[in-house]
Amino acid sequence: MSFVVFVFGYILLFLVVCISLFVILKYIKLSVKYDKLTKYLYNYLNVVTSARYGNLNSKCIDGIDALTIQLSRNTNALLESIIDRDMMINEYIEREKQSQNLKKDFISSLAHDLKVPIIAQDNTYDLFLQGNFGEISKIQKDAIKNLKISNNDLKNLVVDLLDAHKFEDSEIKLHLENIDVVKLVKEVIIQNKSILDIRSKEIRFLLNTEELSCTLDAFLIKRVLNNLISNAIFYGKNSKYIDIELKKIDNAVHISVIDYGDGINEDEIKNIFRKYYTSAKKYANIGAGLGLYIANKIILRHNGKLSVQNVQDKGAKFTVELPLGVMVESI
Repeated sequence: MSFVVFVFGYILLFLVVCISLFVILKYIKLSVKYDKLTKYLYNYLNVVTSARYGNLNSKCIDGIDALTIQLSRNTNALLESIIDRDMMINEYIEREKQSQNLKKDFISSLAHDLKVPIIAQDNTYDLFLQGNFGEISKIQKDAIKNLKISNNDLKNLVVDLLDAHKFEDSEIKLHLENIDVVKLVKEVIIQNKSILDIRSKEIRFLLNTEELSCTLDAFLIKRVLNNLISNAIFYGKNSKYIDIELKKIDNAVHISVIDYGDGINEDEIKNIFRKYYTSAKKYANIGAGLGLYIANKIILRHNGKLSVQNVQDKGAKFTVELPLGVMVESI
């Protein structure tokens, strides 16, 4: 009887030892697999995080089974595909940049070359009108005046094309000086006298001060005012007058040009300073949609504001607002 118990106990002990060894081996196997899975998951997480921040060169290690191996390979293939597409996009962008630069160079060169004969032609018209080539009839004089107007339109268009490309690339360089704004506006009015006379227009300069100085780029501000006056001359058809108001309001100079035209559709006002905007082309100068775009760029560069509003019985009122504080040109 005792022998049977002994044998039975030995068998039971053997079974316990075998089960224990099996459990230990299973645990070791699971532990190793868990370590490999943990290492794999950390690697996968790092690769995905790197890709999220733009580093697409990291690669996933092989997984621990068929499923994770396939996941790694698919992820690596996706990253390679993104790299290939990124290279294609960059090559396309570079080609587009080169194409745009060629277009800009061509337009700039063409516009520059066109300016010289246009200015020469304009001077020739003036000589005819002044009688330097002999007496001309009233009909001939009227025809030359119309030619001069068309030539002036063409000159403005060429200048706008040049400036649009220059200002688009933030190349507006300010040459700042302390300028007498009253004197500056008067100079602009004199510059437009020939066109005013041809169009039978007259500018009324309304100001509440005889002297007002401001730090600005005189050439560029004259460019803006010439554009606004040009629009008012050609499209202010309800009166022979164009009003220019000059005021000091708080710490800013306000220069307003009132055209006595038909005004602007309220839906178009918000878009009128956009490049090539043509729905309101009658106020975009010569139909190219560049004049007011350039003018707005110049005023913004001066830390100022260009705005427009409709005034009852007075048409459109464009207002240039320039700060009186001293500007420091950034280098």
